[in-house]
Amino acid sequence: MKSLASITNRFRSAIVSDPWHWDVVDVPEIHKEAFDLCRSSLDYVRNEHQSTSVLIYGEAGSGKTHLLARLQAYLAGHLTIYGQAPAAVFVSVRLQTSPQMIWRHLRNKLGEDLLRPTADGRSQLERILLPRIAAVCPDIGEPGSWLERVQREARNSSAASAAIDEMEDVLDRLDQQTCLDDRDLMVVIGHLLLGRFRRDARAWLRGDSLPENSLRQLGLNADQDYEAEERARRMVLSLTRLTGPDIPLVICFDQVEALQSHQNDLAGLYKYGQMIGFLRDETSNTLLISCILSTFLSTLRQAIISSDLDRLALAGERNLASLTPGEAKRLVEARLNSSAEMREVRPAGLDRFWPLKESDIDEALRLRKNTPRLLLSYCAEKFDLAWRPDLLNETLPVEDFLNQNIEERLEQSAATASAEQADQILTHGLPMLLRLSKPAWESRVIERFRDADMVFESPRGRITIILCNHRNMTSLAGRLRRLRDQIGEEVLEDSTREKFILLRDARLPIGTHARKTREHREQLLAHGFQWVNASSEMIAALDALRGLISDTKAGDLSCNGESISISSVQEWLMANLDRKLSPLRELLDEILPENNGFNDEDFEICDDLNELLHNHHLVSVTDAAFRLGCDEARIESLARLHPERFGLLNGPPAVLFQLTLQAPDSADKPGMAIQEVR
Repeated sequence: MKSLASITNRFRSAIVSDPWHWDVVDVPEIHKEAFDLCRSSLDYVRNEHQSTSVLIYGEAGSGKTHLLARLQAYLAGHLTIYGQAPAAVFVSVRLQTSPQMIWRHLRNKLGEDLLRPTADGRSQLERILLPRIAAVCPDIGEPGSWLERVQREARNSSAASAAIDEMEDVLDRLDQQTCLDDRDLMVVIGHLLLGRFRRDARAWLRGDSLPENSLRQLGLNADQDYEAEERARRMVLSLTRLTGPDIPLVICFDQVEALQSHQNDLAGLYKYGQMIGFLRDETSNTLLISCILSTFLSTLRQAIISSDLDRLALAGERNLASLTPGEAKRLVEARLNSSAEMREVRPAGLDRFWPLKESDIDEALRLRKNTPRLLLSYCAEKFDLAWRPDLLNETLPVEDFLNQNIEERLEQSAATASAEQADQILTHGLPMLLRLSKPAWESRVIERFRDADMVFESPRGRITIILCNHRNMTSLAGRLRRLRDQIGEEVLEDSTREKFILLRDARLPIGTHARKTREHREQLLAHGFQWVNASSEMIAALDALRGLISDTKAGDLSCNGESISISSVQEWLMANLDRKLSPLRELLDEILPENNGFNDEDFEICDDLNELLHNHHLVSVTDAAFRLGCDEARIESLARLHPERFGLLNGPPAVLFQLTLQAPDSADKPGMAIQEVR
């Protein structure tokens, strides 16, 4: 018989972090109403050929992701025999993205999950396509056997050409029936089905940037970089049509809270509402499931316009209620019964909750441990206490937990945060980093350069960031050329107030063959732009940071069963940024304008002086110093250091005056919007 001390504690690892990783320990009665709503909504989409939506909310640890995992397992269990249509296609989207890349993020996750293998090894994409091909081309016979034959022939040099032609003919007939009108998508599908150029074909489906030679090998057109978000939106629509009217597409959105870079940031949620409304109106086979914290409901309703808010829960909404006593006891019993080790050592005739007691569960509920996470954490402690009391005092302090957690995230990000993900990581993570370490810097609407990806502003100045993480040099050259055309003859010289940054992942060198790209870059550098190479360590650290903050906001970060507050995590990050995430300090040094020894008080004085001139237009330095309670020399020095903000006439007496906007007919010229009033 096993030693009791060696038995695995089945109450540990209570969190389901990924709907694709199904925990077989399930109590169907828990949150049955919410699950039944998802199933009935799926039936509605299938029968009525009309898209709909469901909103699920609950406390942290109430089991939102577990519910999605149950739905995924339910759909996987209803796969029909190979060659027939699947019950539905399942896609999971954690919204760790930025407003300006939300469609590209959805395309990436949709492509990723379509390529995910099912139980028999076939991808979801193959399970969609083969029944549709068989319906359009009945002469191919059994579709699975047909695919295996053409794949074999495609690998045989003497028969490859005929196999490729046969696949093109079949897909052309499918394209005519589905009216996709997307040549590149059908070409990539052909490569994927034949197993040709798989790495590049999979990357293209996910929306990754591909170099010119890869596009040529695949037989694809070059992408227009400035249409990236629109192209992603169109591709999502094409993929929904590809599944056909009889196979619902279930898209589950989790961590909606991660769309906020800070509490007052509503831009990402507004975009999310737009996306849900668009998918509901423009597709006919999609079930959209959104999962949020109960406490986030009011924020969501504030950010999303009413028409899109209505589309968020057309089929209904459900609250994942606290566990009832009966549900709590069934959950504990199910966990214990899932352990073969426990069944082996349990004495006959003892309490079904042994080594716990039923009174332990009653006590947990009395203490309001009434979510699955809290209850299982409580039972884990009781389980250890039953025969391992030496572990009772080994509760991990939150600070130690965060130290351990960030190390694990850094290790994972170092292995997984590829150059292809750099744009997503930077656009999502940089606003969080600036808000955390330099809260005066706030995101602004992109106005000056249409190719800019991020603009931040504070009393210290402005940062404009253009991401250049293209593998395709033609696309990158086009972006740099457009920037060059937009600035005209202007030279951007004031690095103390404004920086224009061209940022590229250091793992993506620009080779000597990319002459036009290098030429346009040099022209921009000559006009005051700055080139920043972000190291892989910077990208990995930023990915770890955004993951930690996102999990915390969504209620998915817990220590000893208790959710950790966002304020606690932010305080810990502030105290440990230089020690644990030092590459981020280096990144900030690269992108922030030079400080030149100024402190925050100097910038506050500049703001006060600006307000004074806004009200009075013309003020002597002596009068300004008196009104603001500052030294005259300091006022005059700040005015000379910021000629773009203040006009100064030498004395005596020295006089400050307000700078005003030019007439409308010349105000549209970049960099020429201000003139002095004499």
